[in-house]
Amino acid sequence: MKILNHLFGKKTPTSLAIAAEIETARAEHAAAVAKRGAALAGLSTMSDAEHIKAEAEYQAQRRAADRAEARVADLEKAHAEALAAEADAEKRVETERFHQRIEAARHAVEVEAATLLRSYDEHAAAIADVLARLDAMNAEANAVNDAGRHTPGFEPVRNTDAAHRKHPDRLASERREAVPCWVFRYPGSPRETDRLKYQREESHEVVRPATIGSDGKAIPVPAARHDYYGRELIIQPVLEHREVVVKCTQHRPGRYENPLSAIHLPPGFAAGNHHWPRKQ
Repeated sequence: MKILNHLFGKKTPTSLAIAAEIETARAEHAAAVAKRGAALAGLSTMSDAEHIKAEAEYQAQRRAADRAEARVADLEKAHAEALAAEADAEKRVETERFHQRIEAARHAVEVEAATLLRSYDEHAAAIADVLARLDAMNAEANAVNDAGRHTPGFEPVRNTDAAHRKHPDRLASERREAVPCWVFRYPGSPRETDRLKYQREESHEVVRPATIGSDGKAIPVPAARHDYYGRELIIQPVLEHREVVVKCTQHRPGRYENPLSAIHLPPGFAAGNHHWPRKQ
């Protein structure tokens, strides 16, 4: 297109470059229209010379506006053509890229996969030998344990899972700390015998960890009511530092790793030998 050669020379412009020129042409058109309208402003007070000059300016701006408008039209057409050409080029690039992807996938499956499957067969056979040896060890351990179960002092032999594939047990534990506690001291119940009732009394304590307020002091708790042989007693709590259990954990057996008996190693190639489990 002639206008593209005029603006860009021999270089083929992109749609973005053409769009920029369109905006420039539109701005020139708007400016020419504004100047054209201003050229005849104040016509009623013009002299004949001023009128001639104003009409010349008006015609010059009209021509400038017409040229800018024509340039916008030509550029918009060129822009649409550039967009279509770029879309076609991108489609061709995408088609070529997908073709290369197809060829790469075909080569990977037909050539590289065969190499990997041969490597798999080699490693699977070695792993099957390891699993067979472990099974033989466990079978021998079971036979030894069965033969020695009636032998005094016999210590059973662990299998390979218990010896090597079991995580450590979590032992029971507790952590104690001396913290402020409310202590309630109750009179204990007396022992009763056939000959003497209420022989002696013992006091027993109830300890409750105190709640500490924002001021750093223990929040008071109400007194407790206690029935002491039909007589109600009011037990006032006493704040003392006592050692209490603040955290404890229960014994938990260690878990085993997933059993090796669940492993299946099929052949790498069709009609090949199944590696594991082995056929008896």
